[in-house]
Amino acid sequence: MRSSSSLGLFLVAASLVACNAPAEGPDGPNGRAGGGRSAPPATRFFLPTGEPTNTSNPTLAIDADDAIHSVYPEYVRGGAFYAFCPASCAGPDDVKLVHFPTVGTVHDAMIALDAQGKPSVLLSTGQRVYYASCDGDCTDQGAWTSSVILEHGGDREVTGKAFALDRQGRPRFLMHTTKAYLGVGQKKPETFWAACDAGCNAASAWRVDKISDQMWRSSHLIFDAQNRAHVATVANVGRTESSSGKEMGAYVTCAGDCAREDAWEGTALSLAFESELDAVRIPPAISLALTKAGQPRVVMLGMFEDTMKRNITYLACDARCTGDGWVGSVLSGNEKIGAGVDLVLDANDKPRFVHTLDYDIALASCDQDRCEVEDAKWDLATVEYAGSMKKDEIFLYANCTVAAWFLHSPSVALTKDGRARVGYQARDISGGFGNADPVRTPDCRAGTDMTWSRLAML
Repeated sequence: MRSSSSLGLFLVAASLVACNAPAEGPDGPNGRAGGGRSAPPATRFFLPTGEPTNTSNPTLAIDADDAIHSVYPEYVRGGAFYAFCPASCAGPDDVKLVHFPTVGTVHDAMIALDAQGKPSVLLSTGQRVYYASCDGDCTDQGAWTSSVILEHGGDREVTGKAFALDRQGRPRFLMHTTKAYLGVGQKKPETFWAACDAGCNAASAWRVDKISDQMWRSSHLIFDAQNRAHVATVANVGRTESSSGKEMGAYVTCAGDCAREDAWEGTALSLAFESELDAVRIPPAISLALTKAGQPRVVMLGMFEDTMKRNITYLACDARCTGDGWVGSVLSGNEKIGAGVDLVLDANDKPRFVHTLDYDIALASCDQDRCEVEDAKWDLATVEYAGSMKKDEIFLYANCTVAAWFLHSPSVALTKDGRARVGYQARDISGGFGNADPVRTPDCRAGTDMTWSRLAML
């Protein structure tokens, strides 16, 4: 990266120094999700809900015993599920469920594990933030306490993977002003740091402090071994009275007392992409991972400045990470890139990330020493190809005759030996053009028949 003039309160503009867009084809991330190396045998199934109900994108975590922990919202109606499946997980019968009721739809469900592998959950709705913790057997509904810790009246939201536990197991999260649709009625941009040290199921135990006059959206928060906070986020950079600024991926960090605005410093990375026009909305997406030495790695949905088209960008920094130490490359400029991206590092600090490509789910991996450089070799494997799923035969919309699965918004975690566990949303959308009686019944209007959280174990 090269830094230039200061933009905003903390961000320094930066430009990619290694920027490549490989030719379309099956041998790299520009190819179809089914391209590249063949997928290994995999187990794939819908995550259970007990009673039938629609659900949306899950977030995954894996503990030291390779057991899978997941949280996923009910779709539209209020509530969310915590799911546990042991390392031997072979299907939905092995999954144990806990249900968290909420008032209002859960827009973001986040999970974090402490050093002993015990989960905590944060749920963000349109009006409230819920925190849930367990004492004892976390597969037992009675072991959990879920509480409203913040009433914000719709003025704020938590987006991305903005919730984490610090090295002492204390919960922290980032929250920002609610993003207004198309900017209509947008309230003052701000970002807040929320922290609790004890008794965190009580709203009074939480302290909330403003840390920026920008909205840090789709944030990914991680603490390193020294308990420093690292964040990858999307922020509006360069906003003035005469300019709306640019939405950019950014990296920020705090070494201590993160409730203070001046404790945070960072740098802008690359233009960020989002879309309200795709069949499935694409919010900003950026994901962060840290090497064993605490060096940040980032993958994001980026945007080419000249064409405003989408891409996937991978970036790395080993030193001067709040300045010009970043190097990155564009891995794909495929116009069929969809919602969501999630990055992890294996035991050797090699990057693996999942993303949506033509509504299939793909896993990209690189085993070289420097995966951020222009000529780095990335392999692509299929997590799931939507066309291979059994088609739904029930149509909820009049005169619709065709159904297809749209997969999107993946989350990934790795076992100790590097095997991927991937959660994502499977949305069944009906369409078609047949209408035997156009006078009495309307033409088919494409829409979601059902949506489920899905798990793939590669």
